[in-house]
Amino acid sequence: MKLPSISLTLPFALLATLSSLTSAHMTIQNPLPRAHPLNPNAATKDFDCIMAPLNGGGPCAPKPFPCGGYPQDTKITQTFRAGEVITVEFFNQNFPSDPSNSDPNADQARHNGGQCEFSLSYDGGKTYTVIGSYKKTCPDIFFGWKVKIPQNAPSCDNPGQCLFSWSWINAVGNREFYQNCADIKIEGNSTKALPIIDITRANLPPQFPQIITPPGDPANTGNAKGSGPSQMACVNPGKTGDFTTCANGKLITRSCAATLVCKTAGTSIACDYA
Repeated sequence: MKLPSISLTLPFALLATLSSLTSAHMTIQNPLPRAHPLNPNAATKDFDCIMAPLNGGGPCAPKPFPCGGYPQDTKITQTFRAGEVITVEFFNQNFPSDPSNSDPNADQARHNGGQCEFSLSYDGGKTYTVIGSYKKTCPDIFFGWKVKIPQNAPSCDNPGQCLFSWSWINAVGNREFYQNCADIKIEGNSTKALPIIDITRANLPPQFPQIITPPGDPANTGNAKGSGPSQMACVNPGKTGDFTTCANGKLITRSCAATLVCKTAGTSIACDYA
């Protein structure tokens, strides 16, 4: 599965403002969350602390759960259909464009990844249904993270109540809890509510007193090379024809043609004779 490259062109004035942000962490940019400087429908725009954890830190004060306490969008234009696979993208002001234009020594401030959970809420963030998760390598701005809206998701068109949430518990650094919420509409046919599958609530004392440290990816600290999920990889290089690939956000195993084995070729793989 070839994931789309992320390219973002910003007006010079906005780029200059974003470059001066004092809290260099991470936020989603697709879907556009509340208070994001690039969100044209944001009721308020947080240029300083949108990427900070809810714990606060440095010049950023703690933010309330859920959704950092940011107000709902003035107009809701992001609509998803039940069964649709969306591509979640991330943003950090140090990387306003694509990898080729980024400083290879700069850090995305992704803290070696950790645990990302993507969820829907129908009640403004009181309850959640986790619909996708990535471990170790997430987040990373150079990958499109596939998340499927459940086929049985009912419609939701209640301003301020229908949310797409990203929450993240980082692998390295201070124990922190991140969350962004995007106001959305959902189009579906189901008449039954989604089951509650709660997000991981931790590292936000005293509200979430549980302290956890999820595994990360120490081999890649999230510089301009990226560290997203493996696209394709040989299961047993040079010995069998099995290889893994990504399909709709999940790793599946496939095989080369008969008599061929899977071999690594740099960052790619090839089916070849043993």
